[in-house]
Amino acid sequence: MDASLQLLAFVFLNQALTTAIWWGAGTWLGLSRRAARHWVVAGLANGISLTLTVVNGGLQNTPQMLTAAAIAVLGCISIRRGMQAFLRIRHTDRSHIVLGLGLCIFNFGVCIPQNWLVAGMLAGGVVACSVLLACARETFNPIAREYSRGMAHAHNVIMASSASVFGGVTLTAVLPDVRWPWYHFSPQAGQFALVFTCVSLAILSSVLLLYFVVMRLVHKLEYMSQHDALTGLLNRRAIEMMLGREVQRLQRFGQRFAVLMVDIDHFKRINDRYGHAAGDMVLCKVAEALKAHAREVDRVARYGGEEFCVLLPHTEHEGAVQAAERLRAAVSQISIPWENETLTATVSTGMACARDTKEDLNSLLHRADAALYRAKAEGRNRVVVCNEVRAAA
Repeated sequence: MDASLQLLAFVFLNQALTTAIWWGAGTWLGLSRRAARHWVVAGLANGISLTLTVVNGGLQNTPQMLTAAAIAVLGCISIRRGMQAFLRIRHTDRSHIVLGLGLCIFNFGVCIPQNWLVAGMLAGGVVACSVLLACARETFNPIAREYSRGMAHAHNVIMASSASVFGGVTLTAVLPDVRWPWYHFSPQAGQFALVFTCVSLAILSSVLLLYFVVMRLVHKLEYMSQHDALTGLLNRRAIEMMLGREVQRLQRFGQRFAVLMVDIDHFKRINDRYGHAAGDMVLCKVAEALKAHAREVDRVARYGGEEFCVLLPHTEHEGAVQAAERLRAAVSQISIPWENETLTATVSTGMACARDTKEDLNSLLHRADAALYRAKAEGRNRVVVCNEVRAAA
């Protein structure tokens, strides 16, 4: 098989695989579909550009190379747009339109009719390098925040390497008489090196981007498994795991903590009178108030129905009482417009302090629940502190 055909088969295989991956990521995974569409376009553009570079004369064919340069720039712009969509950063569509459209007009309207290969390749190389380096610069901090600085550096290395390849192709076209290292053996060897390098960078880029997509999906699933879908608070499973760790710290290091069981008063009346949509609104507003007025180290969870659980780490009796009263007062001040009325809510709170290293989690929660029932029985909208461990038993 001819060497050019082998290169084309290599390019088509890689681009087909890349396109299939991003089509599947956008269609089946349902994550970052807009970004996936841009990356599909980038893969196809890079494949077409490489194909035009390899067949029918390569660098000696002015219309073919200037068309390849324009398509390659389109691929670079699509990569950057995909990263902007994926990382939810500021889009630069206006500059993309100016750069892409300007290069196409320059290449097809001026350079090809005048046979200006050097000018067109130089313009394409400058635009491609500027787009790739801008993508590396603007995505570093978002990638570092969501993943790690190592992943951000890896992405920058790939972008910089791709820009270097464009720079090398541009130099080869601008200075064709220079014996460049990649043409040391033969033009065919140089073509193979170019295609192999581009395809390798495309594979590395796809693997890295796929890692970003999969890790975001994993984080999303982890978040959903630990948070309540309606209120966004921690769910019962997550708060019980945290309470279990606090019990272990108490047993090992004597670090005391407190637990609040918070229940919305007369919540059934709200559902019966105004409907479940109003009840959901009240739940969300109460959750917002609890989270807004809790300390940064505190953990607020929806424990079930209209009941919430608040974990107060490193908190003694007096501090826990103050925190519970602060949360109760915050909830009592909320007002919720609903149709032609204004809904209000109050909460009853049962508090239990963990002091005994021999007490298990079930006993602690039982004491907090008992205090909550007392708060309900004594008139609601109040905080009741539970009895000691012995009395509760």
